[in-house]
Amino acid sequence: MTPGNSNNLEGLALGKYQILKTIGSGNMATVYLGQDPFMDRPVAIKVAFDKFVRSTENGPLYRRLFFNEAQAASMLQHPNITAIFDAAVDNDRYYIVMEYIHGGTTLGSFTTAENLLNIKNVTDILYQCAMALDYAHHKGVIHRDIKPKNILVTESLEAKITDFGVAIVPHLQEGLSAEPAGSPLYMAPEQFRLEEATNQSDLFSLGIVAYELLTGKHPFEGHDFQTIQQRIQHSPPTPVHEFRVDIPEIYQRIVDKALAKDPIHRYKSGADMAGDLSLVYEFIRRPGDQPTHNEQFTRVQSVEFFADFPAAELAEIVNAGQWISVEIGQSIIQEGDESPAFYILIDGTVAVLKDRHEVVKLNPGDCFGEMGIAAGRRRTATINATTTVNVLKLRRSEIERTSIDCQLRFQRKFLYTLIERLAYATDRIVEQRDEFPDAGRTRLDGNHTQ
Repeated sequence: MTPGNSNNLEGLALGKYQILKTIGSGNMATVYLGQDPFMDRPVAIKVAFDKFVRSTENGPLYRRLFFNEAQAASMLQHPNITAIFDAAVDNDRYYIVMEYIHGGTTLGSFTTAENLLNIKNVTDILYQCAMALDYAHHKGVIHRDIKPKNILVTESLEAKITDFGVAIVPHLQEGLSAEPAGSPLYMAPEQFRLEEATNQSDLFSLGIVAYELLTGKHPFEGHDFQTIQQRIQHSPPTPVHEFRVDIPEIYQRIVDKALAKDPIHRYKSGADMAGDLSLVYEFIRRPGDQPTHNEQFTRVQSVEFFADFPAAELAEIVNAGQWISVEIGQSIIQEGDESPAFYILIDGTVAVLKDRHEVVKLNPGDCFGEMGIAAGRRRTATINATTTVNVLKLRRSEIERTSIDCQLRFQRKFLYTLIERLAYATDRIVEQRDEFPDAGRTRLDGNHTQ
């Protein structure tokens, strides 16, 4: 074929492979869906950009790195590592032919607050990645660039580690292992110190991926490279449960160990990390105990209280809040309690009781307990479930960790709710006065009428 633009190869051929369509593009290569006519199977074809492989300054190094990926992956035959079938040059086009993951996407799709996977799925994926890395490490291959975009998942959420372009490979690492490699957001502390990456560096990177999958946040966020570097090397991340209350406590220990600054305190192998991940299953709620994360999001989205909240902010709220199911007759709040939390009724009805007398009933979309947030006062009423109900509980500290826009929307909603309740109370007073016009009237002599 005639060399041209690497981004315009659809309908052409590379070697024996027919290029069908573009399926992805990165900083240094484009990935196409192709067809292998001999094996009669679809393949993914990664084609390097011309400007890199032909560069007079860095071309030789880049070509080395490009085929480093092929040689690294060809050493690794593992179900959770993308298979490499071929690598070649066709008229100065450098390309690698890989396993095609039908319906696949990268883990980057599941690291935003509005699209988190449930805890079981996260655990499944991390376990597979830890075992795949353990296998690679025993073969002497250090990936050096573990991040969500380099982990594919199939439609059934089977993980596939990909992109071994900067990997350390036995007998091939000369001149490469000393090169700074990887993505700064996912580097281990020792990589910033220009020390050689080890298997524990990969596990640190996987720890960052775990944190993002669990919370939708990066553990060491920063506005610039210096801030990120400083935080990765010296700052502890915010505990994961502060972003999402359904995370089992054992996950905090796993994340802390994976993200230890000193490799001495980090997991020694992927198998060690996988072993701890396998313990998570004992702490995951059984199906049916509570709705999945996506089910909670859908039900919260339908509630009137959140009608003005965009999807991204709703996701923050679902992640921060605690989903509570209450049986009929049980109390959610007791008069006199102290608790800086409030509740939104998702479904069912509750009764507001004052001195054991029912004052009003609340329906789905209503909130209660907001004075615990606004004024920090003791509870002035009891809230009892009159049906089986589901409520979303939010503490003040959890709201304060949401985005500024989300906090402002909550404040407006609180104000609107307080105004509505003041109007309701005023109407009740007027109704009672109309019904009992002499009630409470004071005579000139200072005595009340009877």
